[in-house]
Amino acid sequence: MKHRITLFFIALMAISQSVMSQDNIKSGDEAFSYGYYKTAVDYYLAAYKSSPQPQTAYKIAESYRLSHDYSRAIKYYSTVVNSPATSQFPHCEYFLASMYRNNGQADSALLFYQRYLQSSTNEELEKRARQEARACQWVLDSLPDTNHFAVYHEGKNINTEFSESGAVMMGDSLLLFSSMREISKPGSKDAIYSDLVLMQIFESDFSGNQPNKSTLSQWGINNKEKHSCNVAIDPLHDNIYFTICQPDDFSDIPCDIYVMHRKNGKWQKPKKLGGNINLDGYNTTHPTVGYLPDSTTILYFASNRPGGMGEFDIWYSIIKDGKTPADPVNLGAPVNTPGNEITPFYDNNNGRLYFSSDWHLGFGGYDVFMSEGMRDSWQEPANLGATLNSPANDLYFTVNYDMPKSGYLTSNRKGSYFISDNTCCNDIYSWKIEQPKQPRRRKVEEPIVVEQKKAIHHLLPIKLYFHNDEPDPKSKIATTTTNYFQTYNRYMFMRNDYKRAHTLANGNVVYDSICDAIDYFFDYDVQYNCERFEQFLNLLLEDLKAGHRICMTVEGYASPIHTSKYNELISKRRIASIVNQIMEYKKGILTKFMGSASGSSLQIREIAYGSSHADHSVSADRKQTNKSVYSVEAAKERRIEILDYQYLEDDSSMISCLHLPTRAMHIGTYFTGEYADIQVNLNHTSLTQTTLDFISVGSPDVKVVGYSKLVPGRQLTIYLRMDNRKAEPTVSSFLPITLRVSGEQVTQTMFLEYTLDK
Repeated sequence: MKHRITLFFIALMAISQSVMSQDNIKSGDEAFSYGYYKTAVDYYLAAYKSSPQPQTAYKIAESYRLSHDYSRAIKYYSTVVNSPATSQFPHCEYFLASMYRNNGQADSALLFYQRYLQSSTNEELEKRARQEARACQWVLDSLPDTNHFAVYHEGKNINTEFSESGAVMMGDSLLLFSSMREISKPGSKDAIYSDLVLMQIFESDFSGNQPNKSTLSQWGINNKEKHSCNVAIDPLHDNIYFTICQPDDFSDIPCDIYVMHRKNGKWQKPKKLGGNINLDGYNTTHPTVGYLPDSTTILYFASNRPGGMGEFDIWYSIIKDGKTPADPVNLGAPVNTPGNEITPFYDNNNGRLYFSSDWHLGFGGYDVFMSEGMRDSWQEPANLGATLNSPANDLYFTVNYDMPKSGYLTSNRKGSYFISDNTCCNDIYSWKIEQPKQPRRRKVEEPIVVEQKKAIHHLLPIKLYFHNDEPDPKSKIATTTTNYFQTYNRYMFMRNDYKRAHTLANGNVVYDSICDAIDYFFDYDVQYNCERFEQFLNLLLEDLKAGHRICMTVEGYASPIHTSKYNELISKRRIASIVNQIMEYKKGILTKFMGSASGSSLQIREIAYGSSHADHSVSADRKQTNKSVYSVEAAKERRIEILDYQYLEDDSSMISCLHLPTRAMHIGTYFTGEYADIQVNLNHTSLTQTTLDFISVGSPDVKVVGYSKLVPGRQLTIYLRMDNRKAEPTVSSFLPITLRVSGEQVTQTMFLEYTLDK
């Protein structure tokens, strides 16, 4: 009877938790619909804690993404991607890739963009994913930054834990900027108010060496019930342009541009800018002032109105009499794109337009770009480089009129003040152009791949964990067709099974402690190591593409619950699942490196220890599964370890006079349905004229048309013709070229990477 009552209360508790979980999800959905993402994630997390479902994990990830909490969004998107329910969320890999990109992990982002493109059915997101994949490759291939920006965080007199943006210097000592401050009711128990904020314009006096503490502007520019932001100054005509936005819906805030005139030294009441600048139902924002040769104002701004090239575009309007603007004109290409171009700033001293874009090739999020020109004539925009831009959002670039080698920038890069995560909120940064330091000369003998080697060794050892008797329970063979990610996906959804195994065996205090240990194990042992394994595979592929020969050691272990002979079989199956995962990585791209032991580029040394190395304190009692199966101590024994990673080549395996790239050389974009003529130039150090005596390409669709001689002072040129008449579009394809120089006994392979478009 007592046992039945206990079961009844357990069932009742489960029902109660389910009801509570649904209530939290409903409240989270309501907050999410209003754009209160910080509040929504609190509700979703509460629901997920009581019932960890992938649907809830996806809602958590979406909330973190939209509140710019990149690292936490990665965690929950990864949970969904690695779950059996991943097919229910067709765009999850795309958003996971975008979070990796914003977090500065271009290699991981590229992997998931490519995975998304393999199954995408959304034309718009597929178009964006292709562009983002190109940008990731651009980041990976980027040369050292030649722009000499020094960027400084403006400190607590300007920045808060909320968001600051749009700093512009008025004269030489007064800084105007926008700041978002919380307007929650004091003592309110309603969590919904934690997201209610209002953006207002503040000012700070720079008359001393440091900015004075900022104060709310008293010029009459602020609206106490609406957002006031994005100040632009027209000193020639005594005008200030700024934006007023409705505060009621954070998911899509409608904004209009207002103007305030100064007359007899006093600022007049703000008025909505006339003409057709503001358009009902659309956003008009981010004004900046330029001047035509006759001092006529040309107002640039950002808008998502109809007639543009993408989402937000940059437009302009001529204001001849200082008051009435002409009809807006779209800047067009090459500035505007299918993406978003926002926060323009026109530098009248140099005739340059600065703006931020999430489409032009950049380092992640929004980057700052510069284009020279005026009105309808613009040069191709240039990225301002990795010193000024970051993987996060970089916006509102301005140049000080009286000090043109300095200015301001808004960013949510790491190091900004924050509420819950160090990328959630924008801060104001100042920038200056500084003289470059004399670079150190690289020694000729120093290998370019040193950092790569350090990066992959830094990941080791990697420990990958399994549930009891996985994979292939009760199997009596030493191999499996299962890959590791399949076992991992099932394992991650067994967290509550592990907790339930301890429900009746321990008191509340001990049970809570065990649950904490189980949570820590799944979050920081199982999941964290799986993420490191994915990074490892990325770096392994780069090494193999670069022509390295690799030997890695994989060791398998088991807990002592089965016999020693059987545990050795389990260890071998676990190692086999890792080998399967390596062979299936990116549709089998690594298999071509895994030939015979003597000729392969990738060799895997397998050692199956079974339970011979298991901790003697771990239970082997099959009747007490809470200890022998579902304890953290037993779980930690069921693993494989990637321990050793050796580079087998030495200098004798390299062509002495030819400088082959250590990673794949990106040669550009070509088109399907036609031939492509390719020219590859390689540097060499040959002191006498020689030639190649062997060259081979690893594709039947590519032929070597010819190649030049190795002449001192000139490059080696290889001419290829690629037949793409039957090819399919692809974001990233690799072509191996194997070479041998006459007179040398070394054969070496390099890789060309290219993109195929329709």
